[in-house]
Amino acid sequence: MSVSVKQAKNASDIKTFVELPYHAYRGEPHWRPPLRVERQEHVDPKKNKSLDELRPSFFLAYRDEQVVGRIASFVNPKHLQHHDDQTGHFGFLDTRDPRDEETVSALLEAAEDDLRARGMSRIGGPYNFSVNDECGLLVDGFDSPPSVMMPYGRSDLPKMMEPAGYTKAMDMYAFRHRMGESFSSPAFVSRVKERFDSDPRISVRSLDMSRLYEDISLIVGIFNDAWSGNWGFLPISDQEAKFLADSMKPVLQTESLWIAFVDNEPASFTLMIPNLNEATLGLDGRLLPFGWATLLYRIKVQGVKSARIPLAGTRKKFHKTRRGMTATVGAWEACLSAQHAKGVREVEFSWVLETNKDLLGLADIYDCDRYKTYRVYEKDL
Repeated sequence: MSVSVKQAKNASDIKTFVELPYHAYRGEPHWRPPLRVERQEHVDPKKNKSLDELRPSFFLAYRDEQVVGRIASFVNPKHLQHHDDQTGHFGFLDTRDPRDEETVSALLEAAEDDLRARGMSRIGGPYNFSVNDECGLLVDGFDSPPSVMMPYGRSDLPKMMEPAGYTKAMDMYAFRHRMGESFSSPAFVSRVKERFDSDPRISVRSLDMSRLYEDISLIVGIFNDAWSGNWGFLPISDQEAKFLADSMKPVLQTESLWIAFVDNEPASFTLMIPNLNEATLGLDGRLLPFGWATLLYRIKVQGVKSARIPLAGTRKKFHKTRRGMTATVGAWEACLSAQHAKGVREVEFSWVLETNKDLLGLADIYDCDRYKTYRVYEKDL
């Protein structure tokens, strides 16, 4: 039967849009259902204020009146301002059944038509909703579950992108660092750490939970400066920073964030969050009636063994400088050491651009496994 695609316009449609992956991937061994309430708030403009400027279109694919897929398309004014490339974006591409090429084709065509109508000449993605959110399509590493805030993917979907006219724009890697029962650092890092310990002009401190928003704003300032030259970069706005802080607040602890200072100036930071995909295993994304208690117990009492570093950075003025490297290592090592003391034994560094030689080198220093690859695609309209 042929597939029809309709725009999701009311609350019931949006709920169906959010719920589709929970039906599509249930039973798959490496699927880790994200928290439903978080996914609902992510697409709710009342909660996620950044959607006001994106004005996303949500689409559902139907076959014989059954929902079989979803996609979203949107135009990010901030992206156009920074990159001036007349590119709109798609995201949230999922199908209920594997190898459903007809549904994928119909969904992509709906997103393309929507972006043409908005005056765009290119389409890129997937982004959920930006390069600072979940992004990329998993193309390698299907034998293990994703870490928190990283997209799940089936191996059939990438095979359908090139036939639909899409080409690779960029690959992004996820690295896995396994820490032993006793904490240790690579020899090179240990030497730099000695400089940190002996330099009174460099200091490091952890997150001050009593001033959460101020500290998140501080690291966002470092991030926006540090990564401004990177492929696809978009600055995180104050509004997005607050949403980020609110989203992470339930799982953040003092030891989650470490900020390094040079002459009392914020220079570098490392943020690590517990892998909620480990803590929510078996909850099917639900917090009621007993999910909250289970989740809090696993995070606060039992503790999780895995975590992810989603954000880190060093201000440009400190790049390629001796004190800049020392400050970076100081924040990085303080974070790893503190989380190791809390029971974390496996850390994902993600994502890392395939062109970022500095971070690729850091992953090599720490003897990390490159265990997943995510791809962003593009197409002329």
